[in-house]
Amino acid sequence: MDDAASYLLGRLLRGRNVAALATLHDGLPSASMVPYAIWRDAAAGRLLFVTHVSRLSAHTRDMLRSPQVCLLITAAETDADGATVPPQALPRVSIPAVAAFVDHGDPAHETLARAYLDAFPFAADWFQLGDFSIVALAPSGSARFVAGFARALTVAPAQLLAAIDAVPPAAPR
Repeated sequence: MDDAASYLLGRLLRGRNVAALATLHDGLPSASMVPYAIWRDAAAGRLLFVTHVSRLSAHTRDMLRSPQVCLLITAAETDADGATVPPQALPRVSIPAVAAFVDHGDPAHETLARAYLDAFPFAADWFQLGDFSIVALAPSGSARFVAGFARALTVAPAQLLAAIDAVPPAAPR
C-alpha cells in the first residue's frame, strides 16, 4: 500500500466513530451499528477497535456465541465542501475481527474503558450499568480497503496499525 492510500485509510479509521458490525444471528448474517474507539500499542503491534455494548442487544449475544465478526467503516457521503460523493467512490474498509469481552477484573479493562470514554465521554454513566461490557475487536486477517472507485486493496493487520499514524504524503516536486 502506498503512502497516500495508507494516509487515506488512517484518516478514515480515525475520522469515523461508528461502524457496521456483522455477526451471525441464529446462523444468518446480521448487521448492526456500533460506536468504536481505537486503541493501539505500536510497540507490540496491536490494534483494537473498542466498543461498549449491552448484553440486552442481539449483536452482543451473537458475539458471545460466535466471536468472529466483521466491521465495515465508510466515509461520509459528502466531501469537505458538502458535495455528494457517489456511493461507489466512498472510501471504506471491511475488517474481519475477533470479539473479546473484557471483564472488569482484566488489567486491560481500565485502559480500554479510557480509550472508549475519551471518544464518547457522554457514555460514562453507562459504565455503571451491569449489562454493559467492553468488547475489544482484534483484526483477525486481511482487511479489504476501497480507496475510491476501482481502487481496492487487501490490507494486512500490520498495515491497518501503520495507517492509524500515517502522515500526509509529501507533495510531488
